[in-house]
Amino acid sequence: MLEVELKARIDDAREVEERVGKLAKFVRRFDKRDAYWHGPEWRLARGAKGFRVRTDGDKAVVTFKTKRAEGGMELNLEREFEVSDADAFEALAERIGCERFIRKRKTGSAWEKDGTLIEIMEVEGLGAFIEIERLVDEDEPAAIALAQGMVRAALADSGVPPEAIESRTYSELLLAAGRGDR
Repeated sequence: MLEVELKARIDDAREVEERVGKLAKFVRRFDKRDAYWHGPEWRLARGAKGFRVRTDGDKAVVTFKTKRAEGGMELNLEREFEVSDADAFEALAERIGCERFIRKRKTGSAWEKDGTLIEIMEVEGLGAFIEIERLVDEDEPAAIALAQGMVRAALADSGVPPEAIESRTYSELLLAAGRGDR
């Protein structure tokens, strides 16, 4: 699966949530805690070969992505698997030489409209964001273009202007804000 995604900064999360609530179905509230890891030899290319351990409720998932950007959106080939014990997995990662380099916490609400996921959240240390994503079965230009159009349409419907799109990753933003985890 290929994930077509964008994120944008928002000034008034409550207002955006009201608009989204009128056009999409509420899915759930969330509290996602992420730890980003890399191996010692990957330090110069942080994030390029790393992985994330996310806890969300009582579930822990390890994710690694192959990322690229097109038209202001991320296109991610995402692979993930669940682990029964995040602390034990992270202890194993440390034991084999990996290092955690950043932590992130996102709290907010998720909505769904016609297969498009819309999340409105507060990212600790960075502020309020909207994330919109759509999954595509194939890495095929026509399917990607259609998904990008649907994601952009959902952004417009939410009342967030395209100028608010943030092309940097949360990790880049957190590191730039001096919020690395060392």
